Amino acid sequence: MSSEWINTILGDFLNLKRGYDLPKTKRKDGNVPIISSSGYSGVHDKSMAKGPGVVTGRYGTIGEVFYIPEDYWPLNTTLYIEDFKGNSPLFSYYLLQTIDFHAYSDKAAVPGINRNHVHMANVRVPNSIITQERIASFLKKIEDKITSNKKINQTLEQMAQALFKSWFVDFEPVKAKIAVLEAGGSQEESTLAAMTAISGKDADSLVVLEQEKPEKFAELKATAELFPSAMQDSELGDLPAGWNTGPLSDIAIFSKGKIEVSKLTTDTYISTENMLENKIGISQASSLPSANTVPNFSAGNILISNIRPYFKKIWLASFSGGRSADVLAFEGKTNITVEFLYNLLYQDVFFDFMMLTSKGVKMPRGDKTAIMGWPCIQPEEKLLKVFSRRVKQFYFYIESHNSENKYLTELRNTLLPKLLTGEFDLATENKNCSQNHEVSRNE
Repeated sequence: MSSEWINTILGDFLNLKRGYDLPKTKRKDGNVPIISSSGYSGVHDKSMAKGPGVVTGRYGTIGEVFYIPEDYWPLNTTLYIEDFKGNSPLFSYYLLQTIDFHAYSDKAAVPGINRNHVHMANVRVPNSIITQERIASFLKKIEDKITSNKKINQTLEQMAQALFKSWFVDFEPVKAKIAVLEAGGSQEESTLAAMTAISGKDADSLVVLEQEKPEKFAELKATAELFPSAMQDSELGDLPAGWNTGPLSDIAIFSKGKIEVSKLTTDTYISTENMLENKIGISQASSLPSANTVPNFSAGNILISNIRPYFKKIWLASFSGGRSADVLAFEGKTNITVEFLYNLLYQDVFFDFMMLTSKGVKMPRGDKTAIMGWPCIQPEEKLLKVFSRRVKQFYFYIESHNSENKYLTELRNTLLPKLLTGEFDLATENKNCSQNHEVSRNE
């Protein structure tokens, strides 16, 4: 192991300082991020710490560490690195992730930590900033890839929702047909207008498409012909002619069944705690329940947290497992595709309805009877199948990215303590890889 690694205490490597009070009534519009113990908490017009900076929770939420690239305002619920003492800020960010802050917390109902106690934590670190930055750069590349995959997944979800909204909320292909017919156009012209609305291509582009890719043109035309060319009145307002409306119970049911907890792992158990807010999906459960059995779910079920619906926790299950009783599992009836039902329930209007009909004040819980009474559209089955074929690939890519992120996260978590203590030496490993490649090339 390299002699540049030293054993020391955290306080000799960097200096932590308590953040600053900033009541919401005194915050002013600006672009300076305010950082609390749980992360980004708004903006202000003044900073109290220079970036790049590193912040961790001192009171309330403990253990999370945040890297802030710009000047910022750390709140008094945090500890921030006031002095890096010549060390790499990014390396310091990763170093703090290896500290067990809970070991330095008091036993109060709302836990808190003392920075003087944390300063006494034993650490093993490289005294060369070059080594620090090499390690930090390697770890950041992993984190950047995880972040990139998450952003791509969000874009894919937005693409699916945009298509759903165009077809089943705004009825753009139908309205395109109506506009042409009302202007005296032919049925064929109205179909072309619908094709434009569906594909986003103009008339000239459709001509090129027909010449160069006749099968794609025919497929697009067939899809356009599935949309009606008139509207009708309904309890939900104007609706494409021939489409139905009805309660959610007409197209979906709550999944039933039990599974033994002994057959589950923290990877296959879903509770409200490990479902993520704002439709981001799930994380790994921290523990399993003490009960012998819990409700089950299957791949293709749509899981929604029934506690505090305003958090908008939803996930399209990609595997089977178990769930808490406060996680609802929906499955479509025979003529309803998974992708249509998922996008239908994904809408904000559904979560608003859950909240409106929920029971309880401090801990609102969705009313299952009311949920199944939610009025919704019921388009023709052929159109649902076309929609599903178009968006199914999005969910395939999303799951692929999720699998890659799980691997990368495990890799990062495994390497993090080893890299930061010198147990795993990047320079040595890179040298060995280069030598092995040279031997292989010569052979």
